[in-house]
Amino acid sequence: MTILFASDLDRTLIYSKNSRGQEVSEQDFTAVEWVEEKATAFMTNKGLQLFKDISPSITFLPVTTRTAEQYNRITGLFHTVEKPKYAIVSNGAVILEDGKPLKEWSDKVIAQMQHNRTSIEDVLPQLDTYTKNKFVLKVMQAESWFVYLIIDEQAFSIEDFESLSQIFYQQGFTLSHQGRKVYIMPTCINKSTALQFVKERIAAKTVIAAGDSMLDFDMVLNADYGFIPSHGEAIHKGGHLPSHVSITNHAGVLAGEEILKKVSDYLL
Repeated sequence: MTILFASDLDRTLIYSKNSRGQEVSEQDFTAVEWVEEKATAFMTNKGLQLFKDISPSITFLPVTTRTAEQYNRITGLFHTVEKPKYAIVSNGAVILEDGKPLKEWSDKVIAQMQHNRTSIEDVLPQLDTYTKNKFVLKVMQAESWFVYLIIDEQAFSIEDFESLSQIFYQQGFTLSHQGRKVYIMPTCINKSTALQFVKERIAAKTVIAAGDSMLDFDMVLNADYGFIPSHGEAIHKGGHLPSHVSITNHAGVLAGEEILKKVSDYLL
């Protein structure tokens, strides 16, 4: 029986220095990503060992908002285990198979974006107004798939987020606020639909899913077993959670370790 463990990466399994928390000593961290030889993402030593231990018994599927290029920087996760055959990147716009994008999948996403009129070309002109706003520091593109804003968190209010959400939701976009980033995502680009495609492709019988943000929420809800870190955006905006979805006791990098321990316990 194929068990699929689909997990978001940043702020779910791996953590930057700013997001990992203060509860773990420096010697108890292992770097799993480097940018220009600088360590930028971490797991606990115990969490990484748990990941290695469960790898032979489960099919791991990374599901991330990172682009393929950004995903490929996370080399430390796969030092001693085989890199997954499949990875969902760009929030579900791209599915990698043996490191290469599946054209049949991305073509389907592009066609849906064109039909819904939710391409970058449709959203960028509307953001000109917001680039003059005090809370928007920069507007960024994730290849040709979606847009995200780099914001001043001190100047960005709940009211600002709700206003943006209402404006773009009516046009077919989902918004997610994660730290210094606000993602403006076409609703047809989502992790849950891409996960379902991979599940059917490998004939998985059971899906365990984990994620912290609203971009992960449907994926976690639709899994057989789901986990949300206690610091996650999803627990604050998702309403009542069904019994098959658990919230971790820990926050930060220890939440990632806790999720891996729960997956390990499931396999026993």
